[in-house]
Amino acid sequence: MRDTLAFSLFSVLNSKEIPRFAKFLKSGYFNRRADVLNLLYFFIDESKNEFEQLTRENAWSRLFPDQPYDRVQFNYTINFFCERLEQFLACEELLADPFQNHLLRCRAFRRRGLLTHFDTNARALARDHAADPHRNAGWWLFEYQLQNEIFARQAMQRRGGGANLAQTTEALANFFLLENMRWSATATAQASLSRATQAPVPLAAEAIRIAAETPATGNPALALVHAGLQALANPDDESYFTRLKLLLRQHVNLFPPAEARDLYMAAINFAIRRHNRGDRTFTREAFDLYREAFDKGVLSENGQLPQYTFINILNLAQLLGEHAWSRTFLEEGRTLLPPAERENTYRYGLAGYHFRRSEYEPVLSLLREVDFSDVFIQLDARKMLLRSYYELGEWPALASLLDSFKAFLRRHKALGYHRDSYLNLLKFTQKLMKTIGKRPAARKRLAAQIQAAEAVAEREWLVGKC
Repeated sequence: MRDTLAFSLFSVLNSKEIPRFAKFLKSGYFNRRADVLNLLYFFIDESKNEFEQLTRENAWSRLFPDQPYDRVQFNYTINFFCERLEQFLACEELLADPFQNHLLRCRAFRRRGLLTHFDTNARALARDHAADPHRNAGWWLFEYQLQNEIFARQAMQRRGGGANLAQTTEALANFFLLENMRWSATATAQASLSRATQAPVPLAAEAIRIAAETPATGNPALALVHAGLQALANPDDESYFTRLKLLLRQHVNLFPPAEARDLYMAAINFAIRRHNRGDRTFTREAFDLYREAFDKGVLSENGQLPQYTFINILNLAQLLGEHAWSRTFLEEGRTLLPPAERENTYRYGLAGYHFRRSEYEPVLSLLREVDFSDVFIQLDARKMLLRSYYELGEWPALASLLDSFKAFLRRHKALGYHRDSYLNLLKFTQKLMKTIGKRPAARKRLAAQIQAAEAVAEREWLVGKC
């Protein structure tokens, strides 16, 4: 039964939701089938034994003990179970959103002619919604929905429609502009990462024009999102980065944590790209932005710090020589990592710590114990191995790594400028090996080639070895 939708849906329920779903199924309003409730109990009992006896036949004997197995009838039960569980999840989402719940009540009052009751509740809802500090696209969408209900209610007694037409259309326009800008930023980020043709966002050009012409004082949230988009689209223009940082520090609280994280990442990615080009002033910029976002609590997802964020902060700290801080963060921050990735990520971070302190032997032993599916972490691990082998004079191992690394990059053609940077690292490392024992002039020529190349991973290290 592990291949059924019923089991997949049950598996996503947490320990608090399972008894709530049982109450849901016991309610005659939502469910009148005893077999559906008993199927839930079967899943619950099997979960205690790690689902060792989870078969259709065992489930059937639990639901219909005196009847021979009937595949069609059992599938009916499965389908009913799935429908009820999907309905339960929808109810949970509604109950978790007090604003949307209240809005639907107001709609019900209006449709049933309970206009006095509607007016009282709509006023209270408008007051509570206005008190929400956020002004992101989601806030304006709800404002539009609420003003639309008020307009429809007023139209019932006012010739020509409601008196809040301006508020309704303003909310609609702000929602569209902010959401259009957000998707334009997403399309720009994806295109820069993969070098694919940017997916068109309808009406984006007009939305961007309006955002550019709107003073920050008139709509600071729109100004901030626009600055983020421009920083992503113009990685060579520092003025956009400067404006984005200023608006971030002034207005990021207008956005919920997930969207605030995206805005910080726009600034961080600008700094990282400049760092990758060899501009070390942006190494500090990226690290400071990460720390700022971390201190604001916007980097966490579901209460945990994503693996790649943890690693990026560590790498930047170590590049800047913040070894004491990075070791403290490594030890204390590991508790914030998702449990399934915690030890693997910790060992990888510890390898990076030793690597930045030029302690190469521990790097080799630690990296033998880690295994990552994330392509960017694999790139970084290979880079650390490359430098460690070179520094330790492990030439056969280095030659083998260069071959396997090149094959890895050939397989991952969607890495954009990262791929070019690492291909240049491999090319120049091979040239560097050939200059060992040669005259200084040969090394100087190689250093000049490395400096002139547009994108080179570990450029400073390569030049330092020439």
